[in-house]
Amino acid sequence: MKKLVFLTLLALLFVKPAHSTSLDEIYRDLVKSDNEGYLPLYVKNRKIPDLLIEDGITEIPLAIKAEDPKITPYQIPLVDKYKIEEEARIARQRKWDNAVLAVRENRVTPVELDEILLRVAENNPHAVEIYAWMNARGIGIPQDLVHAFNLYQQAIFLKVAGAEKNAAAVYRVMNPEQRQQIKAYIPPEEDEEEK
Repeated sequence: MKKLVFLTLLALLFVKPAHSTSLDEIYRDLVKSDNEGYLPLYVKNRKIPDLLIEDGITEIPLAIKAEDPKITPYQIPLVDKYKIEEEARIARQRKWDNAVLAVRENRVTPVELDEILLRVAENNPHAVEIYAWMNARGIGIPQDLVHAFNLYQQAIFLKVAGAEKNAAAVYRVMNPEQRQQIKAYIPPEEDEEEK
């Protein structure tokens, strides 16, 4: 009895099932022969629903198109522009958070200073306030009370809370020569298109 069971198991291990071609395989072979060896997208993705959301998919980059003319459209990965934009936004926010932390810990390097100056140029109220504070205290840059006062005036225009009080405090510390160097802050003119 044991010998019979052993032989049956041994036979099952070495016996290969007969290969039968399914209708789907026959259909694919016919379509391949009609399309020069390629399967169209509707054949490859027969189980994908007809309605595809393509809002996040962009065109194939020209650099990829130009590199190798032998690449078929099926081999080129599609680019999700929303994912790329989100990753860039997160990276920029992380860079800003690191710059603020560096100012708070008094270890400002040129990298953080560049990020702050970039945002000051964009009239970011928080960046203007931080840069004014850096100028007033001499953190990461030489102390410049005149520039700090002018930045606090810009912060007042941008409606930063406490900017007037800080500007007054900087003004009280300034000597008469520095007070003569103060320029009235003139807000940038708005574009006519925005009006």
